[in-house]
Amino acid sequence: MASILKNDTLKLARNYFGMNQKEFAEKLKVSQALISNLEKSLKPLTDDIIEKIKDEFSENFFSQVMSTPNLKVHYRASATVAKKYTDLFEARLLIISNKIEQLLEYVEIPENKIPQMNLEEFKLNAEYLANEVRDYFELGRKPIEDLVKLLEKSGVIVYFFDYDFISAQNKNFDGVSFYVKGVPVILINDKIQNARKIFTLSHELGHLIMHNHNDFFISNERDMEKEANQFASEFLAPKNALRGEFTRLTSEKLFELKAYWKISVGALLYKAKETSLTQDQYRRWVTHFAPYRKSEPHDVAINKPILLKKMFQVCQEDIGSEKEFLNEFGLSKKIFEDVYSTLIEKERTKMKIIL
Repeated sequence: MASILKNDTLKLARNYFGMNQKEFAEKLKVSQALISNLEKSLKPLTDDIIEKIKDEFSENFFSQVMSTPNLKVHYRASATVAKKYTDLFEARLLIISNKIEQLLEYVEIPENKIPQMNLEEFKLNAEYLANEVRDYFELGRKPIEDLVKLLEKSGVIVYFFDYDFISAQNKNFDGVSFYVKGVPVILINDKIQNARKIFTLSHELGHLIMHNHNDFFISNERDMEKEANQFASEFLAPKNALRGEFTRLTSEKLFELKAYWKISVGALLYKAKETSLTQDQYRRWVTHFAPYRKSEPHDVAINKPILLKKMFQVCQEDIGSEKEFLNEFGLSKKIFEDVYSTLIEKERTKMKIIL
């Protein structure tokens, strides 16, 4: 990772708020020219500038040494997504990756067991590779009972994030994966349905195995998103285990298969198209389920990840009080609770008894 200069933390703070330079200058009551010069490191980041936002970010935030994840980060960024939203997300991604790097100095986690493979050695056949990975994890040809547990026991840090500016429908930000100091990390949008979470986890696992490392050359002509989708589909439900399941297909049978394999009806129909259904039959089924495209009924169960939460707990116990912990990590309580909102224990609302 490349080090971030002190002035770059100001740009990170601006992106965190989702503001352009003009809006940020108005917030700080300074000129836009000054913000521009500060971000270009043409002027030093002075204490009076830090004073204006230290309550929101903490003073230590602007003095800490941070790193940019100049690693191969995959998420479905799109030209149709406003830059404001990619800036908002990437600012949080940058904080998360840096705090994980800091946590790893305090906490020892399970050894990374995620293999890194060159898909070209498998003739670019992501489905074949998916079955090789199933064998590597000794999964047989049965459903994966707890994918989150499998990943965390294999040294993957998984975090389900929940940010107001990302909806359940914005597939551009379903998930992201990268490595921090050799440790694989997967972030998943907590708003999406569980079946989609499971598929996205497998999709990002495919990226970690096939794409998110520097060991192999990857041609720009390859469609890495398609490869990750093919990997995920086969990893979750191998075709040879589904043969014969798509005869005399009914809605009830599709929902039974969904519950058993923990993948969406949409994903099952796509597999059925590849093995059993004609184009016309597939089109009719897709039309039948079109009303449920955004929210399928009979969602599957999924366990919440626990590794990152335990890492923070162990680290805080080692450092001391919450104030000392936040000071060490250069974050205000407000920013910590925003970035890691799904790790925070929410207080139960008291029920009022009326007699």
